[in-house]
Amino acid sequence: MRKIIFLLCAFPLFLSAQSDFKNSIKVNATGLATGIIAVQYERALGSNFSFNNSFIYRPEKSIPFGNEFDKLAKKHGLGITGVDFEYVFVNLAKIGVKSYSPELKYYFGDKRNRFFVSVFGQFEDFDALVPASLEAQYDGTVYTLDKVPINFDVKAISGGIMVGKQFKLGNRFVLDFVLIGPHFGAARTVYAKVETSILSRLEENDRRYLEDKIIDRFKLSESYFDVTVDEEKAEINAFKNVPYLGIRGFAFNLGMFF
Repeated sequence: MRKIIFLLCAFPLFLSAQSDFKNSIKVNATGLATGIIAVQYERALGSNFSFNNSFIYRPEKSIPFGNEFDKLAKKHGLGITGVDFEYVFVNLAKIGVKSYSPELKYYFGDKRNRFFVSVFGQFEDFDALVPASLEAQYDGTVYTLDKVPINFDVKAISGGIMVGKQFKLGNRFVLDFVLIGPHFGAARTVYAKVETSILSRLEENDRRYLEDKIIDRFKLSESYFDVTVDEEKAEINAFKNVPYLGIRGFAFNLGMFF
């Protein structure tokens, strides 16, 4: 009986002691709506600093709001990425990503709901299947190869700054609102491959014609990319790091302390 009374008396003290949790696990609720699985583990380093690890995965599949992204890419893609998207069908693309992001956070003040700023790194691996129209020459006649599937492999490393606000929901739960997090770096691998049966029928001068048209049609910079066409495949390959810009933001991360 004494043990039961002791436990009942000590239980409120136990709960109070457990309110100072050092760890949290969070899930990006916004990402789930777009097919992205994003999980975070955060460890407090004192009252204002923490170290966060984000793991992101999206299987290769169609992107939501594809028509809107296609319009934006055709209108602004050349200025932002240096690639012309006029003959690229983003609305029909399938994109997958694997990513890891280490992040050092600073929380302002000691209120329950407080703003934070962080510096983070971003390691990303993209796989994509993107249809595009190509122009080829065969037996003296020019053909349009419509919506040819192009396989992409892009690996990028970048760093940036993120701003947001944390809301504590009781003692055990938390909601982080990420406002914006631009990051800049380099795509260390950019590789694209097209495989179509017509390539085996092209003469050498026809292959050179296709190489020139790929460069011209997509406005590829020859300072970064090589284009080669042989009997089996056409390839676009970056021979040096390509400038890379990304944006994280407008996300809600729901988590639990422990």
